[in-house]
Amino acid sequence: MSSRRLLFAQFLVILPLAILTWFAVAYALYWRIWWLDIPMHVFGGVWAGLCGAWILARRGHSFPLAWCLAFTLSVGVAWEVFEYTEGIAMPRYLNYPLDTAMDLAMGLVGGALGWLLATWLVGERESGML
Repeated sequence: MSSRRLLFAQFLVILPLAILTWFAVAYALYWRIWWLDIPMHVFGGVWAGLCGAWILARRGHSFPLAWCLAFTLSVGVAWEVFEYTEGIAMPRYLNYPLDTAMDLAMGLVGGALGWLLATWLVGERESGML
């Protein structure tokens, strides 16, 4: 039952994130509001942390913080590669390495928040804590 809670929580995070992403791209909000990228990466990290917890909880395992952060970092790196290869990131115009590091850091903050939310949803005993 706890894995269903985690799956539903993922849906509640990813749906507004997807809608916001659509609007941000459609109306060039990422280029108009310089800081919009920051909360988007935090919420993406929350989703990734919840997803990492769900993967293990679904198999009946605990989900330690280190696992959720590693999963979040993997998703974040994959997203940054996607941004670069699709030409979404603009390495020539921005301080690209700093922007990428900030994106990954904000994703990890979100991943930790996702783990905290997952721990709260299923209870501390099942989470495996640290």
